[in-house]
Amino acid sequence: MSTFRIAIIGCGAICGNHINGILAAGHKVSALCDILPERAHEKIEKFELSDVSVYTDYVELLDKEKPDAIHICTPHYLHAQMAIAALERGIHVLCEKPLATTMEQLHAVLAAEEASTAQLGVCQQNRYEPRMLWLMDYIKEHGVKSGLGIVSWKRDAKYYASGPWRGKILEEGGGVMINQALHTLDLLQHLCGMPTHVTAHTSNDYHKDCIEVEDTATAHFELPDGMMCHFYGTTAATADLPVQLQFVTMDKVRVIAGNDFVLLNGKPVEIEDTRDHANLVGKTVWGTGHAILIKDFYTCIAEGRPFRVSGKEAAKVVRLILSMYQSNGQRIEILS
Repeated sequence: MSTFRIAIIGCGAICGNHINGILAAGHKVSALCDILPERAHEKIEKFELSDVSVYTDYVELLDKEKPDAIHICTPHYLHAQMAIAALERGIHVLCEKPLATTMEQLHAVLAAEEASTAQLGVCQQNRYEPRMLWLMDYIKEHGVKSGLGIVSWKRDAKYYASGPWRGKILEEGGGVMINQALHTLDLLQHLCGMPTHVTAHTSNDYHKDCIEVEDTATAHFELPDGMMCHFYGTTAATADLPVQLQFVTMDKVRVIAGNDFVLLNGKPVEIEDTRDHANLVGKTVWGTGHAILIKDFYTCIAEGRPFRVSGKEAAKVVRLILSMYQSNGQRIEILS
């Protein structure tokens, strides 16, 4: 496979996962872009990168560097416009979640994906976790009667102050649902199927003095076959609890799963994990699927195959989340 020249836009915390994944896949980080150039230089030094150009303007980077691909690691509200700019230039895009924060953005970026010769992928990396891959096969074989997703984490004022976009409705697009719980909601819909209707409630129970968005949410999803799935998420916990997905299969097996465990009727399942944990960077709550996802993205491009988490596929969870915001306690159809 040929070596791709890749630029990363946004040099915050998650950028390191992308650098590691790019290098592990045998590709070249050719440029970094951040409105604070010192953050780009810190990454160059930390990861011992060479021959890397630094930019503060992503459009200038696209036009001067003409990279094979870009990785978008910026605040949420910038994702769609940056992806569109690259796709219009025939540049492949791997975008951090969420793909968009409004339906208008979502429609625009999907239109750009459809019109482009380049591929658009989204980092919904928990789909690549070994236990989640095992669970996908298990659910496909056994079916599912009911599902539940739970996210209960602690996020305090210091966390929300760590970035000027955090907790802001225009910049972040929402709170616990679109940020901390997106991966859980993505897996819930991927395993159970896309709902037709939702009834959701959101509230800011604990962080009224530091955020504009919800810190707590519940939802009840209705699927075409009459099945119900449910969700609870909060960032108002006093400590991080393990994320959980729970299912009852058609043959009445009780499944409880997280990134590091799977229980069938209360008994642990041994699942092989061949990842190099010594080289993982970043928070454990991000999961460890970035490197696998990044390698797969470039393999798909090289072989001319569609990437499994395309823009069209990643749009499903965005539609789900934006529908939850719009519900406001009422039963509504999932936005399209």
